[in-house]
Amino acid sequence: MKILAVIGSPKVDGNTYKTICQIEKKLYRKNEEIEFEYIQLSRTRLELCKGCYICIEKGEDKCPLKDDRENLERKMKQADAVIFASPVYTYNVSWIMKNFLDRFAYRCHRPEFHGKKAMVVVTTGAVGIGFVTKILSFMLGSMGFIICARAGITYAPPHEKDEKMLQKETDKLIRQTEKFYNKIINTNPVKPTLIKLLTFRMQQKAFSKAPQNLADYSFWNKKGWLEKSEGYYYKVHVGIINKLIVSLITRLIV
Repeated sequence: MKILAVIGSPKVDGNTYKTICQIEKKLYRKNEEIEFEYIQLSRTRLELCKGCYICIEKGEDKCPLKDDRENLERKMKQADAVIFASPVYTYNVSWIMKNFLDRFAYRCHRPEFHGKKAMVVVTTGAVGIGFVTKILSFMLGSMGFIICARAGITYAPPHEKDEKMLQKETDKLIRQTEKFYNKIINTNPVKPTLIKLLTFRMQQKAFSKAPQNLADYSFWNKKGWLEKSEGYYYKVHVGIINKLIVSLITRLIV
């Protein structure tokens, strides 16, 4: 089992990194054969997104920035599960993590990670965990990742150190790590929510009408997702009621 940890902190040995180390130790106790790999975005050659829209329109291979993006994507595809971690900076993810998300914006149009399990880890010195966890989870979910565990950990400043609080945060991390592992070893297809089903149908409608020379149309057509018989990104049972609701809503708003 291969697990990849993508760490979006400017500090290579800060609280975010230390949190991932705790997760790694816990996972090894569950399975000693786990292959765990760290990617420190601060040490990765990932140029700042130019917002040129070329990756969306013509394809990511046409991106004018030549750096480690392609290698990062390959590692995420090869991993059985991915952990994404970021500290809270001004009520958001770090700029390094934000740039990472920007550089993979095309995956919101052309989701390649459906079925891939992921864990979101957010660290803070005081506030912002709930908001930032939702932002990061939403963005990764739009790329196809199944967010099966979320851990928000508060590290009080040194002058406010509280051992009881730290133990409470550690216990919370352990519970989420166990949840993550149990979800990974469960190989049954994850049933999509109504929102996920609706997102697929709306993208299907939109990209079926896109010019055939655009990257989005080519990707969706190659996947076979433009066929009306396709109801989701991967084969999974969808209840008749959800199908009817999605069909009705799509007709009303698309």
